[in-house]
Amino acid sequence: MGSTPPQPSGAPLDRLARLAGEGAGLLFVVIVAITAWEVVMRRLLGAPTIWVHELSTALAAVAFVAGGPAVHAARRHIVIGYFLERLPGEWQRLLGVVNGLLAIAFLALLTWAAAGQALVSIRDLETSGTALNWPVPVALKTLFALASALMLLQSLGHLLRDLEPPRP
Repeated sequence: MGSTPPQPSGAPLDRLARLAGEGAGLLFVVIVAITAWEVVMRRLLGAPTIWVHELSTALAAVAFVAGGPAVHAARRHIVIGYFLERLPGEWQRLLGVVNGLLAIAFLALLTWAAAGQALVSIRDLETSGTALNWPVPVALKTLFALASALMLLQSLGHLLRDLEPPRP
């Protein structure tokens, strides 16, 4: 009845995003390891750490931010497939283009706003304000701006591919 959904591409930006996403997924292993270390230190040795919570939170944020472009590269963001799959191929294609245009508009605004906040954070050398006072906000805000810019470029590439005439 309908056509197949857009497939992941081998475009360089998409490959970079998938690689970063896979690497970032490994951060969850690190989070589990340092959290286990904290439990041992606190419960068995009576010597809690002051760095595990802040580091694990920062690592999780990095993993989630890197996951956005990775999922976008695989074209696996949330879709209401039940309805989309029941439409004729031309309608699916049209909705894909409309979705692409909306995504580009949203990501352009998001990237602009995120870049502004990242630049202020860098200028002010913003820190976490905790006992460690690490520059986590600078790193995370900059990473978020870069990830949203990557997704914007990915969306432009996806839209260009979606506008190509269908292959017989």
